[in-house]
Amino acid sequence: MSGPAPGEPARLVARVSRFGDATAMVLAREAIRPPRGNEVVVRVTHASLGSTDVLARCGGYVLHPSPGFIGGYDFVGELLTESAVSVALGLREGATVVGVLPGMGAHATFVTVAPTLLVALPDGMDPAAAAVLPLDGVTAAHALELARSPRRVLVQGAYGAVGSLAAQLALLDGLTVVGTASARTADRARALGIPAVDHTAPDWPDRVVEAAGGPVDAVIDHTGTDRVRDVLAPSGVVVRTAFTGRAGHERSDSLRGGLGAAGHRWERVCSAPLYVATRRNAYRRMLSGLLAAAASGELTTAEPRVHPFDQVWEAHRSAEAAEPGTKVVLAVG
Repeated sequence: MSGPAPGEPARLVARVSRFGDATAMVLAREAIRPPRGNEVVVRVTHASLGSTDVLARCGGYVLHPSPGFIGGYDFVGELLTESAVSVALGLREGATVVGVLPGMGAHATFVTVAPTLLVALPDGMDPAAAAVLPLDGVTAAHALELARSPRRVLVQGAYGAVGSLAAQLALLDGLTVVGTASARTADRARALGIPAVDHTAPDWPDRVVEAAGGPVDAVIDHTGTDRVRDVLAPSGVVVRTAFTGRAGHERSDSLRGGLGAAGHRWERVCSAPLYVATRRNAYRRMLSGLLAAAASGELTTAEPRVHPFDQVWEAHRSAEAAEPGTKVVLAVG
């Protein structure tokens, strides 16, 4: 993409120039797209950089089959312009806002967006801490919605970004929760107040049923394994938040897993980007509630590891090796 014309408002973006390692990232200067209709312009101050961004950069993400895109789903920033819709939503110029872009694009100094993607940052909340929450939080909360009011829940990878939030939200709803974890991460899962079953044990389904006090009504799963059926009650449901693919085949394996899930009455596929794109009012209520819970300390989020925007290459390398319980955040502004 060519740069801005002389005197034209410009922004800095981090684009995936090709599929590959962190050196595939390119910082480029381009024109800021003027708002259309009721759109608004946000000056981004913080944007998260998670495992999905790394997967997309490597070419394994279903929603971005070609390079050239700008990464980043979650962001925090300052509202630079307002519109009739933003005002109706209580978002005025100068407000600090939080949002999710359904097609990525948050790794930029400015974004032009629909105000229905935005909510206000709670007073006193650290913007870097807020930036780690939106996509993972909406995924976890929507997954529990799709679970159809269970009593017992298994959360696969309860130490992970989505898993830990799903486990906490389920506990806040008064559900019985069991998590799976590795030996390295079991203590983190147990710190949430739930039993942690070693997912590498050959009999892990039996251990889950024992820890839960019976078969579970719902499984929140990111692995795609069929063995979760062994822990399900007859009317139970599996909610797939992702499908762990073979190295180099992640995109095709995800597509195959999603199509397979669509053919089973006991499976649901949870897509936060689709939820954000199609259910704006519900998404905004959900995100506002998640942020309020995190701001009050009711919900524990990942610890942000902040990197300057002009060191996006190092930020991507850090995201590849992020420790459980942490998430990389770009300090964009």
